Amino acid sequence: MLQQLVIWDCPVLECIAQDFHETLDLKSIKIFCAENIKSLPRGLDKLSHLEEIEVHGCPSLVSFEESALPTTNLRVFSIHHCENFSALPKCINNFTSLRELKVVYCSDDMSFQEEGFPTSLTSLEISNAPRIYTSLVEWGFNRLTFLQELKISGEGCSNVVSFPEEGIGMTLPPSLTSICIENFENLEYMCSKGFQHLTTLQQLRIHDCPKLTSLPEKDMLLSLDSLSIWGCPLLKEGCSRGKGREWSKIAHIPFVFIQGKR
Repeated sequence: MLQQLVIWDCPVLECIAQDFHETLDLKSIKIFCAENIKSLPRGLDKLSHLEEIEVHGCPSLVSFEESALPTTNLRVFSIHHCENFSALPKCINNFTSLRELKVVYCSDDMSFQEEGFPTSLTSLEISNAPRIYTSLVEWGFNRLTFLQELKISGEGCSNVVSFPEEGIGMTLPPSLTSICIENFENLEYMCSKGFQHLTTLQQLRIHDCPKLTSLPEKDMLLSLDSLSIWGCPLLKEGCSRGKGREWSKIAHIPFVFIQGKR
């Protein structure tokens, strides 16, 4: 009874199977570095026990349109470095068991489902997906009421100057415990209003935002245990111990790492 399927480093493999009808007990599918796979077998939606799909390094994979996904028990959906992957599964908002969603360095034309993401998510990571980021902002991060971990890499989001975006009045989910923001080339400041309800936020990482100058107000950072700043020269200067303009906001945080140094 096959419960886990793992394919690793198979550069000439083009097809796994025609369908999954013989493997209905599968709980996990992991595919890594299979450059020529263009699609997954039909019948994914019949795998009612499937809990996890991870696909990394499959640049020929375009979408899951030919293979609908099961909506009942799927908890993890992770797509990494699949440069031509351009469409999330249809009706992903109906995946009520989904807890972890990662879309990392896929096609920058990938679109966002109008219905939004499942509000059951506890972890969300998005990189190199400007259209998804823009739509998420408009849809509202605050709808993800169970979200604990948020990681956003802002490649292609050159118009973003604040996080959250102040003009839209966006607030972040109060459930968040960890936020990582990186690679926003024109980000200038962190909007305090967006952080005002984050009373359980423990970790904040800000990396490679060269124009960022300021953090949220101190009252929004009181719960932090750890702050990491890397590749943010203006913010680094502002956070200089004892003398920087931002130092008073972070002096209470037990672990502060700037360019990897405490």
